[in-house]
Amino acid sequence: MINRAGLGIACALGAAALYGLVPIFVRTAIEGGVSPIESTLFRTFVIAIVFAILAVAKSEPLSVPKGAWPSFIGQAIATFFVSVAYLASVQFIPVGLAVIIFYLFPVLIMLLAPLVEGRNPGLLRILIAILAFCGLAVAVGPSFDSLDIRGILLAAMAAAGATLQFFSGRAISRYMTPASFGSLVHVMILPPILLISLIVGHGSLNFLPGGSATNLGLAFMCGVAAVYVVGYLGHMLSLRFSPASTVAPFYNLEPVVATLTAAGILGERLLINQYAGGGLVLAALVASSLLGRWKK
Repeated sequence: MINRAGLGIACALGAAALYGLVPIFVRTAIEGGVSPIESTLFRTFVIAIVFAILAVAKSEPLSVPKGAWPSFIGQAIATFFVSVAYLASVQFIPVGLAVIIFYLFPVLIMLLAPLVEGRNPGLLRILIAILAFCGLAVAVGPSFDSLDIRGILLAAMAAAGATLQFFSGRAISRYMTPASFGSLVHVMILPPILLISLIVGHGSLNFLPGGSATNLGLAFMCGVAAVYVVGYLGHMLSLRFSPASTVAPFYNLEPVVATLTAAGILGERLLINQYAGGGLVLAALVASSLLGRWKK
């Protein structure tokens, strides 16, 4: 029989594979006239509705217990940054580079988890983190002048948000189920995302009837919502079953899926230094995974 840790790892692997498809779907939706923020708006609305239905079907209360408010607010802030910043970054920089920057978050979790638990991170964790940041420097440094700084900053903000999402998700899971807090979190971030969408779209939304979005754009926008709903549920279930430090390394699968699909579907090719830097970041992710297993 699979134990709780095994269930957490299985959920993490499934979520990672689905998450890896999201930036590719978003980039394709852009070509069909749907901006990243509109894809984010649509998927946020869909996940809020779907999770609310799941919660009601299971007789789970759609309310936030008093003790859960700090972690709920943290989860909402984190989800907002991940949702908006990561998807928006692929509009300015290649998907592969956005993935390299974003996927510093498992290393950040590995480094910060002992501090959150009141322990010293240790020299080995610090060295692994340095390796990851060296990989980022190699990937970005030589071509920094030719890259759009907006994409780099957005991907970095998303990485910070994902780090907070793991810790707050673990904390809030003590009070609420993934369906109930997942719905309420996305309801909370829906108004600011709608506001940003209207500002970017000069008062209109392209995916609505009469808008400029093509059938291709609409199809991939719906695909973004579908894979994110299932991926997010698996993500939160993984944190319900296991600590963040246990499941985070298994999200290493996501950058591999994203990079391979970007090459296969979009025909995207990175520069040599970006592949080399991405390799160093991936090596750091693998090392963090091995460290987590060795510490058990």
